[in-house]
Amino acid sequence: MKEATNIYRMARMNAARRDKRLANRERAAALVYCSPEALNDYENGYTIPPCEVVQAMVEIYDAPELRGQHIRACCPLMDSYGTEGGSSLTRAALGWAVTLQGIREIFDRFAAVAVDGKLTQEELESARLVRSRAADVLTAMQDTIDAIDKEIGGAQ
Repeated sequence: MKEATNIYRMARMNAARRDKRLANRERAAALVYCSPEALNDYENGYTIPPCEVVQAMVEIYDAPELRGQHIRACCPLMDSYGTEGGSSLTRAALGWAVTLQGIREIFDRFAAVAVDGKLTQEELESARLVRSRAADVLTAMQDTIDAIDKEIGGAQ
């Protein structure tokens, strides 16, 4: 992706119109939990950001459309499944692919927060991220159950 049309850079620049801190790559990188060098690589198309970084961008940049743009641009399953809507099974499979990428890091964060059975002020940000990802996993699970139930019902 060229920098001028890069979806990650465009999302950050649009967000920077609302929040001037995001115009600075170093500040934005800290907010989305990556290094400035990594954000530079994402914004210049040298590497593809992991889904947990994209999710952080979606939240920090207030850019829900970025999730779909990222999937269309980068998901290795998209070629196999196509982009024309697809079945509920297809969407559920893509949901799992996106939602579960980087889940080990989230588990590690949760374990670190939960180890003493309490939430401190310093742990709130991590706890909120873990909760958000847990909600995404729950949604992916329910979408999968619904899609399979729909297909089983249609096959009988």
